[in-house]
Amino acid sequence: ECVKTRELPISDVHTHHRALTTCHLSNIAVRLGRALKWDSKAQQIVGDDAANAWQTRQQREGYEVKV
Repeated sequence: ECVKTRELPISDVHTHHRALTTCHLSNIAVRLGRALKWDSKAQQIVGDDAANAWQTRQQREGYEVKV
């Protein structure tokens, strides 16, 4: 129906992004054993380089995503 009408589906990508971000941040906080401060506009953990390092990983050669 959404393809035909061009309306947003009930379960849209933006909602899922926010929900999964919460899961990832929780996982980082548990692994580091401390609370995190999240800047939702910048999509970065504030003042914690060690925690921010968990947000990405080295990409396999030949499969790099260049932004």
